[in-house]
Amino acid sequence: MTSTITPTAGATAPDTPERLRVAIVDEYPAQMEGVAQVIAESSSMEVVMTATSGQDALAQLDDAHPDVVILEPWMRSGDGLALAAMLAREHPEITTIALSRMWDDAHVAETMSAGISTHLPKTTPLGDLPALVRQSALGAEMRPAGTGRTGGREALTAREREVLRLAARGMSNAEIGHELFVSEQTVKFHLANTYRKLGVHNRTQASHEAARAGMLG
Repeated sequence: MTSTITPTAGATAPDTPERLRVAIVDEYPAQMEGVAQVIAESSSMEVVMTATSGQDALAQLDDAHPDVVILEPWMRSGDGLALAAMLAREHPEITTIALSRMWDDAHVAETMSAGISTHLPKTTPLGDLPALVRQSALGAEMRPAGTGRTGGREALTAREREVLRLAARGMSNAEIGHELFVSEQTVKFHLANTYRKLGVHNRTQASHEAARAGMLG
C-alpha cells in the first residue's frame, strides 16, 4: 500500500529541529526494531524512546522529550488511541504518526478524531519512513491511498488551493514560498500532491481543472 500525502489544511510548515527525536510505540518488538533501525540510520533523526504500550510510553515521555511519536493506535493493550489523544491535547508540539495494520476509512477516521493527521499502513516500505516522518513533522498530513475521498476525487486542502491560486498567477515556487512563509521544497510538495489529486501534469492543467471544478473559489 502506497501512502498519499496531503499537507494539512491551512497550516504552514513549522520549524523543526535539525535532528528529530523520535519515539516508537508498538506491541510487536520485531516491528518496532525494524522501524527503530531505519530511523537510527537517518542522519536527521535519532530514536530516543521505544515502548510496547501506551502506559509504557507515558512512563518515559517526560524524560525522552520526543519531537515525533510513531505509534500503533490499535494495540491489544487498548491504550494506543488514548495515548494519541493525550498527546494531541497536552503536547501539541509533538507530531504523532499512526503506523498501523488498520488503514480502512473507519480506522483512519478514528485516528484523525484522536488528533493524528498522519496515518501510514505497516506495509509502507521501511526505507520510505525517514522522509515521511520528516514531511509529517513539517506539517504534512498523510493517509493510505483510497481513504478520505469524496465523489471519486480527493479534495484539495485549503493550503493546496492557496498554492495553486498563486501558481495560476504566474508566481514561481520561490515567490510562492516567500508569500506563504514556507520553503520552496514545501511548495513543490504541495503542487506535486495537487497534480496527483487532479490527475494532471503541470500548473496550467491544474489551474484549468481546479477552476472548472470550482475548487479555487
